[in-house]
Amino acid sequence: MFQFDKNFGLFVGDLTTNEFHKHYALQISVSKESSMNLTLKNETEKSGDSFFISSRIEHKLLSPKTQLTILINPLSSLGHQLYINYGKLKVSTLETGFKNKLVGILSKFNTSEINFKELCALVTDVLNEYQCSCKIENHSKDDRIIKALEFFDGNFEKVYSLEEVAEICCLSPSRFLHLFKEKTGLNFRRYQLWNKMIKSLPYLSVNSITDTAHMFGFTDSSHYTRTFKETFGLTPKFMVQKNSQFIQV
Repeated sequence: MFQFDKNFGLFVGDLTTNEFHKHYALQISVSKESSMNLTLKNETEKSGDSFFISSRIEHKLLSPKTQLTILINPLSSLGHQLYINYGKLKVSTLETGFKNKLVGILSKFNTSEINFKELCALVTDVLNEYQCSCKIENHSKDDRIIKALEFFDGNFEKVYSLEEVAEICCLSPSRFLHLFKEKTGLNFRRYQLWNKMIKSLPYLSVNSITDTAHMFGFTDSSHYTRTFKETFGLTPKFMVQKNSQFIQV
């Protein structure tokens, strides 16, 4: 089962089959027991009950038991807090207090004390407590990049072109791309893709993958599927088959 909003997504279930993949999102995964096995490309397998996985790290996670995975926009306040805590680490275990809160919620779900909707609400509360308290999500001291991120946050319903955003910031497109990367450490086009993919999710529940791909400017379903997997680490077909709940807030 899944839930997504503009800055993070939740997935609850087992992971008995998985392939090596990497995605833009930061990843947090927890399990009630040390039942998860994480392998990075060309590295030894690790076992544990919690993992933080940084952006664009090629990995494979397997869990025969129910686990909770959270995919997080690196430019969100939560994403920034994770960078503060874990720095440039590719993989880490979670802090005990943070992990225990998430595992406690997952345990209640496993014993049917709460339903999926209640799980999502409780996890969201924990994430809201954990996120950075800085005023601006991207934590840049450059007013032009702050203006761009504030604009994105206030106009989430539409995907804007590079030229439109650069003009808002009174910069040329090439200068904006350079400055965005310099101040946030992230690629602007990848950030735009995150927004586009998040916006496409509700359409998957009522349209085919091909129709959804065309609605959001992809040449075909294969292009959309590749981008989807690069962003979330899962295919749209897999998410639809799992009876996903797509929610934007």
